[in-house]
Amino acid sequence: MLPLSDTTQTVENADTLSHAPSTPPPNKGKLLKGLSPFWHDRLVESGLVVSLALYYVVGNAHLGTGRLFQLNPLLSLPFLLIFAALCWYRLSFAVALVPLALPYYLLQKTVISHYSFSLAEIAFGTCLMVALLQIVLQREKWHYRLSWHELRDRLGSFAIPMLVFFLAAAFSVVIAYDHTFALRAFREEVFDPLVYLLLAVFCLRSRQDLARLLIALLTTGLVIALMGLAQYFLFRNQLVLEADGVRRVHAVYGSANSIGLLFDYVLPIGLALAVIGAQRGFGIFHSWWVRVLSVAVCLPLLLVLYLTQSRGAEVAIAVAAVFIAALSIRNRKVLLVAGVIFVIGLGVFLIAFHRSIAAFIFADHTSATGISTATVRIYLWESALRMIHDHLWFGVGMDNWLCYYSSNSICSIPALVNHHYWILQDPVTHAPTGLVDQRDLSHPHNIFLHVWVSMGIVGLLAFIAVLVLFFWQFSRILRHVRSAEFKGSPYLEWMTIGVGAAMLAALVQGQVDSSFLEQDLAFCFWMLVAALLLLRYFSGTPWRGRLPEKRPETISEHAVVPLTDTGS
Repeated sequence: MLPLSDTTQTVENADTLSHAPSTPPPNKGKLLKGLSPFWHDRLVESGLVVSLALYYVVGNAHLGTGRLFQLNPLLSLPFLLIFAALCWYRLSFAVALVPLALPYYLLQKTVISHYSFSLAEIAFGTCLMVALLQIVLQREKWHYRLSWHELRDRLGSFAIPMLVFFLAAAFSVVIAYDHTFALRAFREEVFDPLVYLLLAVFCLRSRQDLARLLIALLTTGLVIALMGLAQYFLFRNQLVLEADGVRRVHAVYGSANSIGLLFDYVLPIGLALAVIGAQRGFGIFHSWWVRVLSVAVCLPLLLVLYLTQSRGAEVAIAVAAVFIAALSIRNRKVLLVAGVIFVIGLGVFLIAFHRSIAAFIFADHTSATGISTATVRIYLWESALRMIHDHLWFGVGMDNWLCYYSSNSICSIPALVNHHYWILQDPVTHAPTGLVDQRDLSHPHNIFLHVWVSMGIVGLLAFIAVLVLFFWQFSRILRHVRSAEFKGSPYLEWMTIGVGAAMLAALVQGQVDSSFLEQDLAFCFWMLVAALLLLRYFSGTPWRGRLPEKRPETISEHAVVPLTDTGS
């Protein structure tokens, strides 16, 4: 992987347009004085990952029946204490590495008695408790302290829609039929991810920290890809043979589509690195090394994406790849010609293969009754619109979709026994819709309908506002880091394009699936928002107004970026 620290580069101060401190917290020293700064940081990162992994595995009965998994969970507590100690020593490292814990929320860890939490909740919760304890003990001397004015500057225009979204989600718990489901979903999918965003804004003070966060996201996808490959080649006979005769890998998830949804958030980061990073090279890594490393990481993800047979994810990643390719072309004339050729080629392809494409969409992944998942989704969206019609303003509450959608054994409202919202027969042809075989679907398979039915129109508008602001700021940051006057870090452009392409891919698949209101995906979404906020800050891009032709210099043009992190 790429080094997580800038090497000798000529830079100007990217932070002069912000009132926040322009330098990361001071270095508190090294645990092992004999190690170089580079290997010292790698040792701390490895310690964080290994200690948390051992805590998760030891005594976790959800992982298997082996002797190691059946031990008393309290025996794993020393590993958690080691993780907490390393968090105290390098809190920014721990916060940036939280993405590595995201995919395992279905296999929770029993902490004490009957209380179980996901690995992501444990990692995030530990980081949060360490941060709060440092604030209490260190007060004004806390290394990551920000004043109210500085925090407002970091959040900028995003603060209001994020607050409205939070309040709409909180209110949905009050009006929900099943408060237990709603409260759990609110904590896992809204409260924790948004608090993590604030923690990232406070603690990630250097470009190296941001690179660590994005590389952790990419590494998460690589780990799941390796699990998928092992599952397909070593345990293929244990995969469920679906109605259409396909064995789809699912790794640690319950559905193959969940892998595709995760890859939407991580694979474009690797693709952007392969295209944008390979054009520049980073420090000691020349362009061909960047290309080799990024391609080596992306290939397993692409192969497992194919093995999942997740059509929505395949289309989403293809759109993200075209997006990255278009942004990699700097010459406007070349871009225009390439765009025209692409549109013409795409039009010819659609005309020539329209029947095959229609069959691919509506005849692939069919159920036992011969109804495709694409057809089922259309009736599912109609069912969601019927539900929204009766609960327009406030929705039905987070994770309460099933209570109103169908007759099921998970959540049932006695007053709706014969009046659920699912459409079992086409109102015109009276043909079966296939929803009778999908009575336990937990969401309407559309990102906007899902937010609307969960927390009402106010939550939906706040969510849309966040997306609009995201891509507006994305375009401003990209223009700024590409300007002739910008002399900042050489990989800010890669990170900007990777973050934007990942959000685009999530939105594309989000039109036919749930790419947001799940624990891991909600964290991924707000991590991308946090990354964009930090990119704006590190690049010195103003929130509004005309981009400056040349930023004021407060650091010599010949200043050198240190080889290692100087953050705590």
